[in-house]
Amino acid sequence: MEKKIIMAGFGGQGVMAMGQLTTYAGMIENKHVSWMPSYGPEMRGGSANCAVVVSDEPVGAPVISVATDAIVMNQPSYEKFSKMVEPGGNLFVNSDLVHPDNPRKDINIYEIPVNEIAIELGNPKVANMVMLGAFIKVTEIVKEDSILQAFTKVYGDKKKKLIPLNQKALEMGQAHIEAPSFKADPEAAKAKAAKEDKGGKKVSRTPQANLVGPDSVGSYLQDRTGHYKMTDLVFDSDISMAKEALLNETEGINFYLMAAEQFKNTSAGKVFKSLAKQEEEHVMYLERLCAKLEGREVEVGKVEQVPKEVIKWDKLEPAMASMALSVFSVGMNLESQSVDFYGKAAERTKDEEAKKLYKELIYWENFHYEQLKGQYDLYKEMWWSDQSFSPF
Repeated sequence: MEKKIIMAGFGGQGVMAMGQLTTYAGMIENKHVSWMPSYGPEMRGGSANCAVVVSDEPVGAPVISVATDAIVMNQPSYEKFSKMVEPGGNLFVNSDLVHPDNPRKDINIYEIPVNEIAIELGNPKVANMVMLGAFIKVTEIVKEDSILQAFTKVYGDKKKKLIPLNQKALEMGQAHIEAPSFKADPEAAKAKAAKEDKGGKKVSRTPQANLVGPDSVGSYLQDRTGHYKMTDLVFDSDISMAKEALLNETEGINFYLMAAEQFKNTSAGKVFKSLAKQEEEHVMYLERLCAKLEGREVEVGKVEQVPKEVIKWDKLEPAMASMALSVFSVGMNLESQSVDFYGKAAERTKDEEAKKLYKELIYWENFHYEQLKGQYDLYKEMWWSDQSFSPF
């Protein structure tokens, strides 16, 4: 099971709390989770959304380009995120503020008057809990008890007295769910999925996904799980492996340059630019290898394996810890997949020069991974400390 959820609305509607509650509840149930927040220019009254992944398997990256489920609390969020739900997926709509025009026929749409129900309960602020109740009833992603256990982790011990009210809100949301207002047409879902497969959208190699962070919405990296199944086709010939390696390194360059932009004016930004430069050097060697394998007289050369030195990262502000966690996590995933690829390529290539180059690249990708992991572990502790909660 893997659920990729987008939750969106105005700042102040409790969107982030819904995401955090779902994330903590998943952890309580020993699931793998990630939570990525995004705020507009104004935290309260501005736009707010978060990306949540809950899975039985390790989460490769907290990036969502296609969601299994989406919760939209206002009209702008509906217009922006409803199109990101996968065919056959679920869209949960606050029907007090959202009016689906020309609703999609290939997804299930649940309309819940969460504001009205919250007012009936005597507190408009629990509208998000009403929506969360409806959401967990349909998806069965986590249990209600787990949400309640996570409550004080999100709201603090001082809000413990509000648990009965919020439990009632969860129950009201669940009780409201009977059937979707608009049910997915299986044929429409199949047609859309077939169209996407034909267009190749699911295996895009360019950074196109919406990665959300504390201060902005940036284009980062599309989930590459579909592409990196390491099919035999990639390893069919020496030239196909070399070209795949080129794509790997080019993707790494794009990622590190975008990371540098996210952390510009910090030492982390400078480090990411340095990592991008190293990947550019790898591209140079791989281009020479491709030329050699195509029959041209080219000397590939050797990637210099200088002694590894620990990169000096200055400490980022605590407010950037969440974004840092996501960036380092995606980078680790990229480097880990590259190491796996080069390992298999070194085993299968018939060209001795290619074999040497792949082994040299394994050395450097492992070095990059180790540096990123060190920072990931540091900011993971910082982030959990800031949330006043530790999973360990």
